[in-house]
Amino acid sequence: MGSSSNYPGATSGLAIACALFPARSREIEVLFERNDSFRGLCEDLAAANEVLLTIDGLPDGVRDARRLEYKELISGLSTEIEEMLSLAKVIRIPRKDRRPT
Repeated sequence: MGSSSNYPGATSGLAIACALFPARSREIEVLFERNDSFRGLCEDLAAANEVLLTIDGLPDGVRDARRLEYKELISGLSTEIEEMLSLAKVIRIPRKDRRPT
């Protein structure tokens, strides 16, 4: 994981996604700007990360379970972000209508 210190507002969805995938930061910035679903995933990732940072303040009885829960959530969101980045690279070629005229 890279550092988010290069991105203003280090807790923003864009900053967190770029920190997770620094080699793909340009792709992330473009998709973040163009795709509401992708932007929502990034914002969910940032929110989950914020909660994870505050887990140490929870009572002992729930701390470990919540930490595991949010790490799994972050992992799942990261996977979804990677999938959307991969799909964004797919170039769709329109099919020509082959019906006889």
